[in-house]
Amino acid sequence: MGCGTCRHNAARAQAPAPLFQIRQGYRAGWSELTFSVEADSGDRTLRVQNAGRTQTLYTAHRGAARAAMVAAVEFAIFLVLGPQSRVSPDRLATELTWQSY
Repeated sequence: MGCGTCRHNAARAQAPAPLFQIRQGYRAGWSELTFSVEADSGDRTLRVQNAGRTQTLYTAHRGAARAAMVAAVEFAIFLVLGPQSRVSPDRLATELTWQSY
């Protein structure tokens, strides 16, 4: 037999947990430019920005982090030194200090 005068508190619905994405990537700089390579849905997004990171000059996607690093450096070499430059993008990408975050 139930009690008609008792107050039963209904269970409160829990609010959904906020979702957030943990950014993982690498960052390096060369000749007043900043490179970033971030994991993004199975591939890597690369960005080349000015030194203050206020303007994005180039954005692209590659399948692997190393390929994205080389592509970012290749764009930067073309931008800074011109198409006739003999600087190797692969070699320069290897020589840069890429900081993980």
